Amino acid sequence: MFLRHLLLGILIFSCAPPPEPPKPVIMPPIKSSQPDFSSKTLFGQGLMTEYEIWEFLREKPSESIVLETLGLPDSVWLDDNNSTKFLYYFISEYQDYNTVEVDAQTNLVSGFEWD
Repeated sequence: MFLRHLLLGILIFSCAPPPEPPKPVIMPPIKSSQPDFSSKTLFGQGLMTEYEIWEFLREKPSESIVLETLGLPDSVWLDDNNSTKFLYYFISEYQDYNTVEVDAQTNLVSGFEWD
């Protein structure tokens, strides 16, 4: 009787559909691929202070809103787990990179370091 239940259980679980493959992570373009794009943004035109940028990122906007507001990043990286995208913005006045972390699944800001 136990063997019959065991075989039935194995049969049921082996017939389950395979798990869905993870969605591919789409990386945003970088500044060198479209150099004119960033000059048309609020940040690119110098219309946002560092504090306003910090407040804006604190609200956890979507990646597309970040790109529209701050422009294209200088470089983009994906972590080893394919869970977080890192958008690096080089600020020439400070000779420093600022980072915006975007969740790869939701495309919302998950963290940032902005001086």
